[in-house]
Amino acid sequence: MSILNRILNEAINANLTKTPFLAIFDLDSTLFDLTLRMVRIVEAFGEEPHWKSRYPKECAALKSLPVRSSDWGLKEALQRVGLHEADHADFYRDLHEFWAACFFSGDYLGHDVPLPGSREFVRELRKRGSHIMYLTGRDVPRMQAGTAMTLKAQGFPVDEPGVELILKPKADMDDARFKVDVMKELTTKYSKIWLFENEPVNLNLTAREVPEIGLVYIDSCHSGREEVSATLDRITHFETNLKDLSALADENQA
Repeated sequence: MSILNRILNEAINANLTKTPFLAIFDLDSTLFDLTLRMVRIVEAFGEEPHWKSRYPKECAALKSLPVRSSDWGLKEALQRVGLHEADHADFYRDLHEFWAACFFSGDYLGHDVPLPGSREFVRELRKRGSHIMYLTGRDVPRMQAGTAMTLKAQGFPVDEPGVELILKPKADMDDARFKVDVMKELTTKYSKIWLFENEPVNLNLTAREVPEIGLVYIDSCHSGREEVSATLDRITHFETNLKDLSALADENQA
């Protein structure tokens, strides 16, 4: 049985026995593919007259920048079109500053695309009585409104009982430390908690400090600072057979 179906089975059984059950989801590169957001930001930089005038050859190359979902940041995509930092230091600096201001805002979140099956999987968990928490390294001042709007627009459960959206109060807070501190307070409220996350740094700290939480590694892209254990459950998408599982659950609940 796949890890997704096993977790759904646990959620169904927890609902039948009135046992508190929580599924926690990161957002970037976990529930959402960020490729199109990255592309649109780069295109905006390349189309701005000031930057086109200063970096005409570089901006021309940005029109066909081959960004991949496995890329962490822009460096790899830029190198694919021959733009290396050593040769284009000023361009790299200005593009990164522009990219960071846009990426960590609500302006481009509408370009994010749900990973295959992610919306359906979260909705099925909620349907079966599981509590849902979106726990993200995005911060409240810059991204809360846009994040809530995007989740709702993409059909994820939000703004309803049993669903919570948690962002960092301040941008400069460490992602891993913030998330683990939040999760530590949840262990007394739930009999079972599962975390879905793409960043090994966050998963590894959770495993060390909150080992009772179940972990699923979303193998999409990450910072490269750490790696996860080879034994950790990992997925590249959320597609799974919900039809048979739902039929069985409905039969048990009848």
